Amino acid sequence: MLHKAAVTLILLLAAIFAGTTLAQPPSDIFSWLESHQPGEGTVRITQDVNIRNMVNLHLSQQKKINGIRGYRICIYLDSGQEANKKADQERAKFISRFEDAKSYKKFEYPYFKVYVGDFRTKSEAWRFLKLMENDYPDAFIREDIVAFPD
Repeated sequence: MLHKAAVTLILLLAAIFAGTTLAQPPSDIFSWLESHQPGEGTVRITQDVNIRNMVNLHLSQQKKINGIRGYRICIYLDSGQEANKKADQERAKFISRFEDAKSYKKFEYPYFKVYVGDFRTKSEAWRFLKLMENDYPDAFIREDIVAFPD
C-alpha cells in the first residue's frame, strides 16, 4: 500500500513539474527535487531505479506532445464555405460570455471546430458543460491533448 502511495505521489509531482517552465528543464525530476538550494530544506527520495526511469520517460513524452491528456468541449462543428467565418463568430460569442475560459478554433478535415477549456478530468468538463448548456445545447465533451495547467 505504501508503495502505491509513493508512486502516486511521484506521478503527481511529475505531472505538476511537467508544465513548469525552467531555464534548463531537468532530465531527471528526482535529481532536481533532491537538489539543495541555499536557505531551503533537503529532500531525499529513495526510489527503485525502474520507477525513476518510468517517471522520467513519462515526463519526456508529455513534453514532446506539448500538453497532457484531458478534455475539451466542442461548441461548434461545421463544414462548407461559410464554416470558417461562422467558427470565428461562435468563438467571439463564447469569449464575450465566458472571458476567463480558453477557446480554440481548429480545422480537422473537413470540419471547422471550436473547442473550449483545458480540463484535466471529465468531471471538470461536465461541470463547465452544465454552466453553458443553455447557450450551447449541442455541445459535447471529447478527449484531447490540453495545455499544461498554469
